[in-house]
Amino acid sequence: QGLENPRIALAYSAAFIARGDLVILGTFLTLWGTTAGVNNGLSTDEATTKATLAFVLAQSAALAWTLVIVFFIDRFNRTGFLAFCMALAAAGYLCMGFVYDPTLTSAAPFVVLLGIGQISAFFGSQALVGQEAPLAKRGAVIGGFNIMGALGILFCSMVGGWLFDAVAPSSSFVMIGTLNGLICVLSIIVRIKSPGRMPGK
Repeated sequence: QGLENPRIALAYSAAFIARGDLVILGTFLTLWGTTAGVNNGLSTDEATTKATLAFVLAQSAALAWTLVIVFFIDRFNRTGFLAFCMALAAAGYLCMGFVYDPTLTSAAPFVVLLGIGQISAFFGSQALVGQEAPLAKRGAVIGGFNIMGALGILFCSMVGGWLFDAVAPSSSFVMIGTLNGLICVLSIIVRIKSPGRMPGK
């Protein structure tokens, strides 16, 4: 179906990145905060506590933003909506490249944007595949979507972990932010060439 419908192919690509977003935030934000805290002289327990608070802040922002995104999700073309969601995700993850320690108060706005971007990518990809999957092949299309998500998790776990150790803790965030930006560009192209229908029509 992805070969026949460019919007399903786009949704598959978005699933790969959106699930990877979750891995980078869920795994490496806490690890980064803990490592930074220990390097700054905190005990492991203290550093872990501060890192957990940063993660909670990101997730709280994501939860609050869910109320906003659910309100708008059916009011726009799903392909264009995905482009908007991926732009938010790209901004959230790329901004972490300017952060030294995610547990610092000065990093809080970036962590909030990170949570907003992550949940936006998740909802944007789900909304598009939910609309485009044909009834006759819905199970197969959604199954393929989830497989792409699983591959994204595997890819981001491996490559993100290597970048975290070999380059810098922020580099895994910059990597996934760049990939989100790429999906945003692809979404704009598909929106222009094959926009699909409006929700509910």
